[in-house]
Amino acid sequence: MIKVSRKTDSEDTITTLILSPDRSLDWDGNKRVIWSLGGVCIGIAMGFTIIAGAWVMLPFAGLEVLILSLALYYVSWKLSYRHVLTLSNKQLIIEKGVYRPKGKWVWEKQATRLVTRAPKHDWEAQGLTLINDNEEVNIGDFLSQSDANELIAFLKGEILVTQSFKSI
Repeated sequence: MIKVSRKTDSEDTITTLILSPDRSLDWDGNKRVIWSLGGVCIGIAMGFTIIAGAWVMLPFAGLEVLILSLALYYVSWKLSYRHVLTLSNKQLIIEKGVYRPKGKWVWEKQATRLVTRAPKHDWEAQGLTLINDNEEVNIGDFLSQSDANELIAFLKGEILVTQSFKSI
């Protein structure tokens, strides 16, 4: 998913691109799923405990809800990864991270180019690498084909875009 925002000052236009993986539910939606499935699971276990005296089901029902919660939290955390590209008239800032930037690169915009690689399979998106002098940064590894094409089309108006026929 790509979110674009523009901010115009008197002499400079700053464009921010936020690249993130597609996800079906945010963490609030996942919590609603956990509460509903947990309520059903614990309700069934309580019913069997009251009716049949099978109290041993309660710890397993709680364990099931705990494992579901941990799995959904892990997936939600992995899908919170972002790449933020900030473009001004003179520079490009690349930031990568989950909740805050873990990596940051500040480059001159004129000396930066985007190199695209053909995908290995039909269902993959193109590989995208930003190159400046001797530094290379892969961006958008998690983007879909349509999102990668949209990003390439947007960056063609900002920086030099080339295609590589060998793997980088």
